[in-house]
Amino acid sequence: MPSRRSLVSTCPARAALAGNPSDGYGGAVVAVPIPDLAAFASAEPAERFSVRATDDELERLLSATARSFAEAVDRPDDVVLSATTTIPRSLGLAGSSALIVCALRVLAATIDHRFEPVELAELALSVERDRLGIAAGLQDRLVQSVGQLVSMQFDPVGYERLDPAVDLPLFVAWNESASHTSDTVHRSLRRRYDSGDLHVVTSMRGLAEQAGLAAKAITDGDLERLGEAMDRTFEIRSMLIDVDIMTTAMARIAARNGAAANSAGSGGSIVGLARDREHLDELESAFAGYGFQVID
Repeated sequence: MPSRRSLVSTCPARAALAGNPSDGYGGAVVAVPIPDLAAFASAEPAERFSVRATDDELERLLSATARSFAEAVDRPDDVVLSATTTIPRSLGLAGSSALIVCALRVLAATIDHRFEPVELAELALSVERDRLGIAAGLQDRLVQSVGQLVSMQFDPVGYERLDPAVDLPLFVAWNESASHTSDTVHRSLRRRYDSGDLHVVTSMRGLAEQAGLAAKAITDGDLERLGEAMDRTFEIRSMLIDVDIMTTAMARIAARNGAAANSAGSGGSIVGLARDREHLDELESAFAGYGFQVID
């Protein structure tokens, strides 16, 4: 309820298991939140509304979020809006969208507004796409809004929470030095798609098909077929765009050690699938040996 007390909201990073990046092209994606990496937003009572940020980029993002919220929902209560994050930036783990989603949530809490997941995701996307001029799709914001493993469709927009039949021994690996913006990749894809590039159009259909296969494999408890959908997604992606050398190296390390892997997003990180918990431990050691950070 609205009150003169401090409010806090959180939003996890995410990793796309299969189908990415077809979300911006009417496709489908299966993705999972990463609770060990998260963004946090707070709203502290004040005499007037303001934004407090540690750098210009964060201030720009929070200010744009506040303006979009005021226009789409209502004027937030008089608070100081601030945010922090443990998500490595510009590594394809949806760090910017996590900051926006949790900022929208905490602003909504100041006036007792409750978002539906699709509503929250679409507003978060509009902040980046329309106010900040960043090319992006809906899947990051939708899985973060739902907060669970989901299968998402984008023509029309919808989602289904997935209940895995077996434990999914997933891991994420990244390297800070691989940091780069995903905006360039998405803009290039959009130009090619809009111009009718047959390879891009066909690839998006193929990616959406892999998302469907991955969702069925998860509900059936078939790790082998899930791994195949993840590997095939990365293969299609690699033929569609120039995947950065660090992401390719991590995918190869996973393959050499018997794991499936896909690009977690459009940056220097991967999401992988091990055979079991023991195999996960072996993979963590293998990636650490090359200087990569890993969480399961």
